[in-house]
Amino acid sequence: MFSSKAAAPVLIIVLLLLPAVSGSDTVTLYATADADVWEFQPDTNKGADQYFQVGCGGAGYLRNSLVRFDLSTISGVTINSAVIRLFVISSAGDFPSDEIYLARIGNDWDEMTVTWNNSPALAETIPITAPSVLDWWEIDATAWVQDMADGTVPNYGFQIYQNDTDYAIFAMTTRENVDVPELVVDYTPSALQNSTFASIKALFL
Repeated sequence: MFSSKAAAPVLIIVLLLLPAVSGSDTVTLYATADADVWEFQPDTNKGADQYFQVGCGGAGYLRNSLVRFDLSTISGVTINSAVIRLFVISSAGDFPSDEIYLARIGNDWDEMTVTWNNSPALAETIPITAPSVLDWWEIDATAWVQDMADGTVPNYGFQIYQNDTDYAIFAMTTRENVDVPELVVDYTPSALQNSTFASIKALFL
């Protein structure tokens, strides 16, 4: 006969060993690739640099930044929020106040070979708020990260760019530096994870 007295300690041990799957959780993912591409150096790769830039040094001098995160650990979960965090280290010219955009990248790219001339196509674009210097810039990417976690769109990362052609540039630290680009994700585990946990728990109650 099954003893409830014996089951209680076993249940405690199981609950301690199992990861928490009820409610929500938060994970910070760090960039696995980042680089910027410069219009006036169209064949130069800058994937090993400690900074990447967004802005314009004048007509024909645009600079765009690309960043990607590994989302494999949050595959299939419900994303409550996903925020890209970039540390803005410096600026030059008139700091931009508008015409800054976040794009979901539409095809693959390599950190150590990407240039202006071979930079990937953009799948979707949204306007975003300008950052402040010497502070973390937070950019909401919840909807796109959910699509990537679901597998409905591929995860090729993001590009940040400016449309304004006035002289205005800002630089952010890359993963080769301190203050590595982050993606902070608040998520709820899948129903399968919760039901599995509930089924195991029920065996001891």
